[in-house]
Amino acid sequence: MTFTTLHKINKIFYFTTLGLYLLVYFGMLFQIVLGIVQITIGIILLTKMKELSKEKKRKIRLYWILVLIAFLLIPANFEFGNDFGNFICFFVFPMLVATYFYFLTANIDSDSFLKAEWKNLALFNYEVDTEILEKYIPAGTEIDIWNNKCYVSLVGFMFKNTKVLGLKVPFHVNFEEVNLRFYVKRFENGEWKRGVVFIKEIVPKKAITFIANTLYQEHYETQKMKHEIIEDDDTQTFIYQWKNKEQWNTIQLETEKNPIEIEIGSEAEFITEHYFGYTKIDQEMTFEYEVQHPRWEQFEVLNYNVAIDFRKTYGKDFEFLENTNPTSVFLAKGSDIKVKNKRKLKTVLALEEV
Repeated sequence: MTFTTLHKINKIFYFTTLGLYLLVYFGMLFQIVLGIVQITIGIILLTKMKELSKEKKRKIRLYWILVLIAFLLIPANFEFGNDFGNFICFFVFPMLVATYFYFLTANIDSDSFLKAEWKNLALFNYEVDTEILEKYIPAGTEIDIWNNKCYVSLVGFMFKNTKVLGLKVPFHVNFEEVNLRFYVKRFENGEWKRGVVFIKEIVPKKAITFIANTLYQEHYETQKMKHEIIEDDDTQTFIYQWKNKEQWNTIQLETEKNPIEIEIGSEAEFITEHYFGYTKIDQEMTFEYEVQHPRWEQFEVLNYNVAIDFRKTYGKDFEFLENTNPTSVFLAKGSDIKVKNKRKLKTVLALEEV
């Protein structure tokens, strides 16, 4: 039986239980069935441990520890419990374990934290002095330069069909993001990894901000946002906006309608072809995560407009961008993407190897 089939079975019984909880009593009864099904799936997973990564094995072991705790709570509650204890012991804790197991099977054969589509990426690229970015550089990385130029990019785009740990979260599937980022590289195993570092990422959903900042130690901020796509016969206009207090900030560009390839060795390739994210935790610790996507196409930009209070949005370090014209502007078509689970870099070891 495949991992996908096991998850589908788990998914059917898990959501059936949640649905029956609307009738309270039937949900409580069916939770017993859910528990039996999940324990059976858990036993099957134990027979497939050789096929799994160390991280997945650790999560399966944690599941069995939680199951053991759930069973130990039953006699303890009979001896010392009350009505509230019964509620926690027989319903709340088992459903928390069941929820954990649902997410475990959703990603049992995948190391992706997030799957989504990134669409219509508006990239406004500014040449800056490397000294401005020094305090933001994660340990173990260095600034990535193109044609002797150091860039920061203001990027607006759409998240579509977003799944976190294999699950679409209601009202958090499609949303805007605007970020300010710069480019770094890291030498490992005889080759350079090219990645990005985010100064700040703005999204309209508080839950996204909480998850990204908590699990990935990113620099997300929640603002009211909106976007618009205007299509004419020959052109299309993309508008991304976010509200900082009472002021709306806007990036807008008009493009041709037919996409073209991004040329190898071009500035557009440098800006779009970075496949790792790096997060500075402190002076010695860095998180790395891989972003997988195919090579993108771009739309030729005809006109653009930037109306942003850079100081209020990104701080004093980047206030000068308000009076700076971008060196280049691109609109990338985008694609499906996968963001893999983060890993903590062994920074000292990596530097010694270089």
